[in-house]
Amino acid sequence: MSYRGKVILCGDAGVGKTSLLARYVDDLFSEEYIQTVGANFLIKEIDISIIIDMLDLKNPNLKKDIKEKGFKLYFWDIGGQRQSLFSTEYYFVQAVGAMVIFSLDQSESFKNIDFWISKLKELSGDIPYILVGNKLDLERKIDKEEINKKLKKLGIQYFETSAKLNENVDKAFESLSVQILNNLK
Repeated sequence: MSYRGKVILCGDAGVGKTSLLARYVDDLFSEEYIQTVGANFLIKEIDISIIIDMLDLKNPNLKKDIKEKGFKLYFWDIGGQRQSLFSTEYYFVQAVGAMVIFSLDQSESFKNIDFWISKLKELSGDIPYILVGNKLDLERKIDKEEINKKLKKLGIQYFETSAKLNENVDKAFESLSVQILNNLK
């Protein structure tokens, strides 16, 4: 049986969570916006050969075991409507990792990342997570200095992505996968 875990993608509505996930799991992108209500669910078997050398596991037998058994992540794309979040809070429970996503062309979505991070910590505990600035292909409305200040405060990895152009999508997901696996006991 492979190693498994639930990863949640959270952030405001319209930041591209569904698009990032569709690009990563199925290598698809759609221009059409369909709002996620509740949550969307996708599974991906992570190609261990790509990330195995990046692992910094204390237990050498665990690395070998993961390589033999494989690693599956169950991705939960959480709807970004804050007013209905109470109905989706249970999706956060037992998550092993997360992406907090904002849109580089929506300054309000960047301001709201503190809300999503606090929800994540409240409901999922101290799990690995990364920050993703999506929609790199659109006009930037968030200053890089402002992002760097936030990153210094949070002390987490950050990726700028474009689901449309498939820029840094795999890199972001692979980095999070490495953090999740390194967090295994």
